[in-house]
Amino acid sequence: MNNPNSVINAFNSEETRQPESLPEITANRIRGMIESGKLPPGTQLPNEFELAEVMKVSRGTIRSALSLLQQQGLIWRRQGVGSFVSEAPILENRLDINLGVTDLIRSMGRKPGTKFLKVEETTADEHLAEQLGIPINTPLVSVHRIRTADDKVVVASVDLFPSSFLNRGSEPIDIKQLEQLIQRELSLYKLFETHLGIVLDYGIARLRPIQLNAESSIHVGYEFPSDSVMLYLEQVDYDRNREPIVLSIEYHIAGFSEFTVYRRR
Repeated sequence: MNNPNSVINAFNSEETRQPESLPEITANRIRGMIESGKLPPGTQLPNEFELAEVMKVSRGTIRSALSLLQQQGLIWRRQGVGSFVSEAPILENRLDINLGVTDLIRSMGRKPGTKFLKVEETTADEHLAEQLGIPINTPLVSVHRIRTADDKVVVASVDLFPSSFLNRGSEPIDIKQLEQLIQRELSLYKLFETHLGIVLDYGIARLRPIQLNAESSIHVGYEFPSDSVMLYLEQVDYDRNREPIVLSIEYHIAGFSEFTVYRRR
């Protein structure tokens, strides 16, 4: 059982920041302590009164922050007992929260990495054109990656978007520069926002279990045996104007990724 005083000290030592949205910022501060290991899995959090006092916010703010963390799967709460840090798997993906693979891995306190990266030009076939709302044969950029969490292969992904988007930033980006930026940034979401001025607002995803065959193994990568059982996710991300921006195809290794749905009554 954890020492209650050490838990209080963890909150006392956490840096106070000027809030923009008190419940979200408070939740992010607690989330940061969970991700850094200051609050390991199984830790019982102080009660609402103690948290409000040590974090210098109201009990209402604490209650809202804990609800956000519970919705994100980072804590669990039992009435009359308290709030506890969740025992998390390697990857836990909330289907109602739009996280890229990089942010997903980081959110679980793991180090994201890329074992394989290939950026190339292609064109839209009928399916890609329909998903992205563009004409067939539109020039596309394809970003194929094998993703790792703490150096363990967990996801294969292919991201496709119109080549014309590379000209949306303050300076045009070519394929070689894009590959270098992806190696440095890792997160395609961050790259779009920082370098292309495109903010991805929401995504619509479809997923199903699949078993790889010889043909799909070539497409995914040879890191995965041809008989691997995986979770297949296909998602289109849109900007704030509801324009489809990028189609992402992801293959998650079964047993390493856990998809959860938060259902509210």
